[in-house]
Amino acid sequence: MFAWPAGGFLGVDVFFVISGFLITGLLLREYDRTGHISFRRFYVSRIKRIVPSATVVIVVSIGLAFLLFTRQRAVSTSWDALWAFVFGANWNFAAAGTDYFQQGAAVSPLQHYWSLSVEEQFYFVWPWLLLGLLALFARFMTMTTAGARVIAGTAIAALSLASFLWALQESVTNPTIAYFSTLTRGWEIGVGALIAIAAPALPRLVPAARAVLAYAGLAGIIASCFVITPGTPWPAPWAALPVTCTALVLASGAREEAPGLWPLTNPLATFVGNISYSLYLWHFPVIIFSHSLYPDAGPWVYPGIALVGFALAAAQHYAIEVPLWRSPLWMKRASESWADWRYTYRDQMKNGFLAGFVTIGVAVAGIAFVPPPEAPYLPPASSSPLSSTSPGIQDTPAVAAEQRTVADALTATTWPATLTPPIDEVGSSSKVEAWVSDGCLALEKGAENDPSATVDRCVYGPHDATDRIALVGDSMAISWLPALQAAFPDAQIRVLTMQQCPFAAVTVVKLDESTFPECTAFHTLVDEKLSAWRPTLAVLSQADNSTERTRGSTSMSQGLETAIAALSAESNRTVVLPPPPNSRTITDCYTPTGSPRNCISAVPQRALSTAVDLKTAAERGGVEFIDTLPLICRSGQCPSVVGGMVVSADGAHLTQVFSASLGPAFAELLAAPPAV
Repeated sequence: MFAWPAGGFLGVDVFFVISGFLITGLLLREYDRTGHISFRRFYVSRIKRIVPSATVVIVVSIGLAFLLFTRQRAVSTSWDALWAFVFGANWNFAAAGTDYFQQGAAVSPLQHYWSLSVEEQFYFVWPWLLLGLLALFARFMTMTTAGARVIAGTAIAALSLASFLWALQESVTNPTIAYFSTLTRGWEIGVGALIAIAAPALPRLVPAARAVLAYAGLAGIIASCFVITPGTPWPAPWAALPVTCTALVLASGAREEAPGLWPLTNPLATFVGNISYSLYLWHFPVIIFSHSLYPDAGPWVYPGIALVGFALAAAQHYAIEVPLWRSPLWMKRASESWADWRYTYRDQMKNGFLAGFVTIGVAVAGIAFVPPPEAPYLPPASSSPLSSTSPGIQDTPAVAAEQRTVADALTATTWPATLTPPIDEVGSSSKVEAWVSDGCLALEKGAENDPSATVDRCVYGPHDATDRIALVGDSMAISWLPALQAAFPDAQIRVLTMQQCPFAAVTVVKLDESTFPECTAFHTLVDEKLSAWRPTLAVLSQADNSTERTRGSTSMSQGLETAIAALSAESNRTVVLPPPPNSRTITDCYTPTGSPRNCISAVPQRALSTAVDLKTAAERGGVEFIDTLPLICRSGQCPSVVGGMVVSADGAHLTQVFSASLGPAFAELLAAPPAV
């Protein structure tokens, strides 16, 4: 149950509670004092507190993105910046389907702005709602301080309960939306608001009770980091643990300093609290850009990240935050005070900006002192992780040449002078052309709604060809099409593939967990087409996530054997291929200052398990299994570039050009007799 702290992401939940406490307390104190809430004063205060520093980090992040990232990723970062600037980052990332915990995908250096967007969206509504309710009730009753707090507490409690119940639903059905949504996060801000509303009653607690609350809450927040993992349903119900513990800490010192709570009141903690907003803004860009600059620095990169993050936060706090908070810009008679302001903060701002520029300069220049990554160890003899269960693949000239090219790619220290496709063109458009341009992956966006029409149309090669090849499976199967076309240019190849639909005779759900009856119907369609067409060769392949999506009484192993038996009966020869192994996407790991070794991936265990399952089913069905892994990887290591060609378009599917380059090896493998 317990693990090394993987729940560091819950810091944002602590932040929401504290924010709700501070802002609601501010609004209520103003209402207690004046009987009104000044929206102008409130929003001017938010702007001068939030916008200047946030804008600086956004601008610097865009500049560093174009310096260190591919153009494609830099442009994406710029769009993220636009959404962050207008406080819509959370909906931007939710719409993009961003998984906040996904380690392998490219992460925006501005992704953390989603929480700032949630906060500001909440405060766009809450002051108006609060004042509206107070004004409404004031028409029917004499409004007292206690009455105002009862009305505010009732309103925020109802909103928080609704938000929490919605979060319970969305955390299971739409976890990505739930993580970023204002509607599923509002209850956390609401809990802080409730503590602020109840603050007048809290001093009645005896000092000993306040100390217990404070330390119990602090211990609970720390424990949450160990108990909670990225796999925990979030934000509900588990976020209630750090939220409640934060509320205890706030309650213990809501009206005066919590007794003896030295960990939160010592000078260092006070300093960190003062620069906390700038620290929040800088921490994530520093992490992302540091890993781009120093992808092989190992554990030494972490203290460097901490030092740079704190240095930039402190520099920004003293150079931008404090001077702008106290700037005459927010005063009615600003012109009379500019001279005094410049005199007071001139040196502080100059030193702060200088410290910031020096910090960034030293961090970027430090790359010259980082040793290059070591080349992976490669045994003298080529081998596949499947070698213990498979005789391997035939040692033919083209196969051996491809394996040597893979080995060379794993030891390369510099990027090729020319990449194919160019780094800025890697992506969806660089996948197999039959998929992207011809719409031959049934039910993929842009393809016909009628899978039968798709498979009838997607036939390549001479119509009178003697050799007829059927390619059956999902998007992984269609990734092998260019290799088959290059290997057998005189053959007719029919593509019978459907998005997320394995060739195995099983019931599956889609990646979003929705039902997928079209896949079951597609299995029947494939049987009918092959029975009428009678191919001389059927090539079968499917994704390594198919087993996880299997539902119903038929297991994957049973479904594989059933499908192989049925499909092999309709063709003269049947070959099963494993899917290409998932790997790092080159657009995520490529940097001008890095090397190809930064983009080497280990063969995932799931890919090996899938290959073993496919091989076992093929052997039981009396058909061939060809281990294609040595054509892409060696000794469990997979390069992202082989022979100047980018291997994967998205970390899963082969590029058109690389798949086609495997043609000579495929010609030898499929021309050779079955392995005995």
